[in-house]
Amino acid sequence: MIKKFYKYTVAYILFAFVLGSCTKEVDFDQANDLTLNSVVASDLIFFKADASDFFVDTTALTTVKDSVIIDLFRRDFFVDYVVKATFVFEVTNSINRSCNVTVEFFDINDQKRYGFAVMAPASPNNIDIVTTHTEVFESSSLNALKATNKVVLTMQVLAGGDPLNNNTPGRIELKSKGVFYATISDL
Repeated sequence: MIKKFYKYTVAYILFAFVLGSCTKEVDFDQANDLTLNSVVASDLIFFKADASDFFVDTTALTTVKDSVIIDLFRRDFFVDYVVKATFVFEVTNSINRSCNVTVEFFDINDQKRYGFAVMAPASPNNIDIVTTHTEVFESSSLNALKATNKVVLTMQVLAGGDPLNNNTPGRIELKSKGVFYATISDL
């Protein structure tokens, strides 16, 4: 019985020694230096107008305008952690007229904070012509985006080409995607 006791005691001491010698100190302060980087992509705005939408009550319109309220850019997470944003706009035009697409960003007081335009060339054969525009928001333009509450899209059909009427073929379509880069370092 004493032999068994010594045998198990020696085995336990050796086991404890081996376990104890395999550990090293853990520095929990490393967590303070942790930085998380993430990239999020999302569809933003979609707009479509047939050529006949530019003709109302026997009158040819040159401009179609639409707006959307977006509170995403003013949310705390976006304001605190987003360090860069990239918007990709794709304009498809199959109307035999050039179009100018203006995108404007307004703050809560309806003051314009930022804007840009994309030119879509005419499509003489009513075949889709795709134009892509990338807008990068960093530093001051990113600050303007973070103050944005409303986005206004203006589609303007430019002079030239066939006159527009109810039977004019084609359409103009805008799709946009946002890619947001966030850095979280103060956990």
